[in-house]
Amino acid sequence: MNLSPKDFLKHNLNWDLSALQFIEKAGGLSSDNYKIIYNNKIYFLRLCPHTYLHTNRGLELMVIDKASTLGLCDKPCYYEVKTGHMVSPWINGNMPSEEDFQTLEFIDLVTERLKKLHTLTCDEEFQLYDHIQSRIKLCMDYKIQLPDSINTILNTLEKLEIKLNKNKHLGLCHNDLNASNMILHNNNLYFVDYEYAAMGDVFFDLATVGWFMNTACRKYLLKSYFGHYTDAYYEKLLDYLYIVKLYNATWSLLKSKDSTSEYDYFKGANMIFEDLLNFESIRK
Repeated sequence: MNLSPKDFLKHNLNWDLSALQFIEKAGGLSSDNYKIIYNNKIYFLRLCPHTYLHTNRGLELMVIDKASTLGLCDKPCYYEVKTGHMVSPWINGNMPSEEDFQTLEFIDLVTERLKKLHTLTCDEEFQLYDHIQSRIKLCMDYKIQLPDSINTILNTLEKLEIKLNKNKHLGLCHNDLNASNMILHNNNLYFVDYEYAAMGDVFFDLATVGWFMNTACRKYLLKSYFGHYTDAYYEKLLDYLYIVKLYNATWSLLKSKDSTSEYDYFKGANMIFEDLLNFESIRK
């Protein structure tokens, strides 16, 4: 049974519920998120239900602490390492729109913030390929139907893994930098939800950001980040875009098992799998 936010605030934080002025659901794909006003202060509450894959909450908290020193996020007021339940100051702003991702000003802002994050370090490496394989195994365990093309797709993944592991651009990566994990306010951009943050190839973050960009914007993204553009960078970005799409498709399949959303995660996953079948379509 899902944890009630009021029960959590009362029993875990010892808040006086008579001072709770406002509580409203605020989205969340892998967690239950709320906007709360308590004693005239606005907070963000995250309650984490059961997840199928282990999340290193101690690592997440450490990364949040480090990122907050660079102004990339706020430090939490409360954090449970065992569960991932968290209360932090509310960040005013909005999720960036698809139109934002097509503007040079926004791309410059993203790369400026990303470069700050990527300068940080930690002791744990993001096991990207293991994550994908684990998700596929869980789909089989839970009898979630995989596409008939899964072996073909995994063969492509294996080739890309060998290729990309030869030349890594390492940094502390967010590893889930979809638009829903960004908050844009005036000229500030904040990154939230560091559940998968760890050391990895910065191109994974760049490819995630570049998913819904056109070719010109993707090339500008690389120029803005590295200070110059090369065809080799662009090829690597497109290779990682394939992996980013597969990574998200496997997550969507697992999410379809217990989704409470109206969105059809199973259908969404299979749309991505169809796209992945035509490897060259990723490169257009």
